[in-house]
This record gives sequence, structure tokens and C-alpha cells, in this order.
Amino acid sequence: MAKVYDGTDDFVAHLPEVRSEVRKVAEQGAARATAILAGHKHTGAMHIEVTHGIKTDSFVSLVDPDDGAVAAEFGHISESGRAVPGINVLKTAFDL
Repeated sequence: MAKVYDGTDDFVAHLPEVRSEVRKVAEQGAARATAILAGHKHTGAMHIEVTHGIKTDSFVSLVDPDDGAVAAEFGHISESGRAVPGINVLKTAFDL
């Protein structure tokens, strides 16, 4: 049976090649998310942002200055009580 030493995950996560690939995947996903979002009406000022952590992490976010990002991604109930499905921008962009 293989043995994995403590700290192996941290060591691998900080390898330059891994950090570069994480950034690349984030940028590619953001490009797909931007294209998906562009195909929808009534998105207002909603947009996709990519931020990178200091060492390893990258984050792709659906941002809306009017606080509608969560409702747009996952769906919501309209004022009339009708269920409005989410547009699943991030879910689709990252094939989740």
C-alpha cells in the first residue's frame, strides 16, 4: 500500500507548474462564464471577475453590484411567487 507523507499536498500545491495551471484553469473558466453570461438577457451590470491568491488559489466570481448574483446563479422566487430557475453560469463554465 502506498504511503503519503504529511505535507505532500502543500508541497505539490506550491509547485510553480501547479500554481500556473490553477491560474490557467481559472482564466479559461472565466472566459467560458463570460460567454455564457453574455447569452442571457437582463443581467444588468453583472460580470465575471477572476482574483488570484498570493500563493496558490484562484477565484472566479459572478459579481453584481445590485446583489443579484446568487439569485441569478441558483434561481429565486419572483415577487409573483413564480420559481425562476438559475442560469448556472459558474456551474456550467466549470462543468460542475
